[in-house]
Amino acid sequence: MEDLILQGKLKAGEKLPPEREMAKEFGISRPVIHEGILILENRGLVTLRPRHGIVVNDYRKEATLDLLLSLINNSDHKLSPNLAKDLENFRIYMEKGIVIRICENKNKESDNKGLKYLKEINKQMLKAEKAEDLAELDFQFHLGLGLLSTNTLFALLVNTLKPAHMDLLTRFYASEKIKNQVVGYHNELIKALSERDLETALIMIEKTDSYSTYGSYND
Repeated sequence: MEDLILQGKLKAGEKLPPEREMAKEFGISRPVIHEGILILENRGLVTLRPRHGIVVNDYRKEATLDLLLSLINNSDHKLSPNLAKDLENFRIYMEKGIVIRICENKNKESDNKGLKYLKEINKQMLKAEKAEDLAELDFQFHLGLGLLSTNTLFALLVNTLKPAHMDLLTRFYASEKIKNQVVGYHNELIKALSERDLETALIMIEKTDSYSTYGSYND
């Protein structure tokens, strides 16, 4: 049912059949159907209306974080190209906010520790060879950025989206040519942050986070 709603085969405002009919159609018990409907409601996909039945929501307006977690944690789901692009754009704009916070921070001593950690990750990336290891190190680099912002929600959001990013990053690092380019962008970003050069830092976030900037990845 979730797939049908997300694929647009069940439209917003459409009324679902009664639970007893769905139980018969799917060949499972009515209590199981009811439990599934409650899960869909919790994810913001449907609304149970007294005397009106089950109505499909516009998930773009009603869906909750539970739906996103379902999409990225369920092995039966692969991110659609549109959702993957949305995830990429979301990270770009979120991390632009992160570097603004870092550049505005007056506690350079604290930042120096964080930037030193990012440099160490870059060194490890140069030594790593497996796509899975590079994906994990890349994720830790961006988590380190979130922690540097001193805004707890940034780091929590980065962690929440980890499964989706890891899937994309592992495929991304299947190309051996990518690693050095990423590390180069990372180093330029670190330099800009250490110098509080916000303009350059924002440009480097755009380059680092946009898969389209990596020619060989798209070939």
